[in-house]
Amino acid sequence: MSKAEELRARAQRATERAVTPVPSGEPSRTEAPAAAPATAAPMRPPAVRASPVRITADLPPKHYRDLIAYAGEIANTLGKAKVAHVQVIRALVAELAESDDLQGRIANRVAQQLES
Repeated sequence: MSKAEELRARAQRATERAVTPVPSGEPSRTEAPAAAPATAAPMRPPAVRASPVRITADLPPKHYRDLIAYAGEIANTLGKAKVAHVQVIRALVAELAESDDLQGRIANRVAQQLES
């Protein structure tokens, strides 16, 4: 039996199963399920994502150099050999979430970028 014939046979068997008569009193497989009664328990809210989300950003070379230089300054201040630039980005996003003033400044900067 060729692969195409095998696939056709499987599709035919699946179709036959889907329309097989069901004893009376039970909903058939092809019927849409009845709507949930109004007294049903409310739906749960979607689960909050627990794992980190990876993002990628393309920076102009000057911005990248500035970011690396700033991370180096923080490392010197803290007495560390190195501070990863991703730590700076994470701290910046956390500050953005907490500071209305910073949010306003960022919104203005984004508006300027979109206009140019």
